[in-house]
Amino acid sequence: MNYTSSDWRLAVTNLLKKTSKGEVTWNTSDLFKGDAWTFVDRSFQCGIGDKTYVVSETRTKYFLDEEEFIWDGGFDFSVFEGLMEPQRLASAPKDLSIIKNLFKAAEDSFAFKSNALGDLL
Repeated sequence: MNYTSSDWRLAVTNLLKKTSKGEVTWNTSDLFKGDAWTFVDRSFQCGIGDKTYVVSETRTKYFLDEEEFIWDGGFDFSVFEGLMEPQRLASAPKDLSIIKNLFKAAEDSFAFKSNALGDLL
């Protein structure tokens, strides 16, 4: 049995709600690792229960020929479990546009928690 796109959409929506209510705390993260084809620009994580949820802004390299390539931006949402050596349990489908909204909410939450504008207001 697999999680459907609808399941992932509902889970991300619920995490967005928890973020907007201030029920979760987002911090920067290095849990989600890139590879030869994917570069991680920035990641945030929050914990609920024994799971860690990580949302990342990424760039993927696509080759046009043997030498020329382009970068395509995107977002990743992954679920990790474990404290000492977290293991990735699952990742949302890449085509879920709501992940971008979650990334923005996590980024905004982190900036507010860090008092980013504190010296200016």
